[in-house]
Amino acid sequence: MYHEDYFFSRVRTAERLTPSMIRVVLDVDGAERLVETGHADEWIRLAFAPDDDTPVTLPVFANGKWGRPDGSKPCPNRPYTIRGWDPAHGEMVVDLVVHDGGVGASWALSAKPGDVVGLCNPEGRYRLPSDAQWIVLLSDITGLPAAARILEELPEGIAAKVHVELPDMADRQELTSKADISVSWYDSFGKHGRASGLEQIARGIPLPDGPGYIWIAGEATSVSESRMHFRDALGFDKQRITAVGYWILGQARV
Repeated sequence: MYHEDYFFSRVRTAERLTPSMIRVVLDVDGAERLVETGHADEWIRLAFAPDDDTPVTLPVFANGKWGRPDGSKPCPNRPYTIRGWDPAHGEMVVDLVVHDGGVGASWALSAKPGDVVGLCNPEGRYRLPSDAQWIVLLSDITGLPAAARILEELPEGIAAKVHVELPDMADRQELTSKADISVSWYDSFGKHGRASGLEQIARGIPLPDGPGYIWIAGEATSVSESRMHFRDALGFDKQRITAVGYWILGQARV
């Protein structure tokens, strides 16, 4: 039996990055086994203790399937972007959005050095076409960690137009890139009677000339509507759009 795709990790530090974001730095056990995806928006699932009296455990692979033959309790888990990864030191940075009732948010609010959390090998979707001259990044605050990492990994010579929806303008972050970037912040997340205003933001974004790429992340319905706007109303090639629903209104992010 083995759990090669799963890892224990321990909190090194946890700090409030902005009013709505907590940054947790993790030490990952067996970091040499972690398989990077090569996607700048890659995410892992963090697995939390089932309750205060039960430790975090990892599933194992036995008899051709993953399971818990020891009878241990399943651990609730949620997906989060790998904001930064240092394989040489086994150090992973994860930024978590604070919101009422969230499993991960509740954990992050009380996280302290030494706390144990499980995680798995990452997945990712971002794929910049080799001929892209520009990129549009559109997200709500849940996509901000991935957008920030994408910008950091962009090469010179790309024009990046960034549009991020926040619950509060105090959640703005300094974004850095070798690319030529312009950033627009929107104080509309969870306001004006709607969960997200991504579609309205999308309708106000002019697309540059030449070959480009659009990456969208946030509330699933708003992401889908934004994608349809670019694809149907503007006629942009759907093969050059990556749209990821990070959460669904009224449902736990599982």
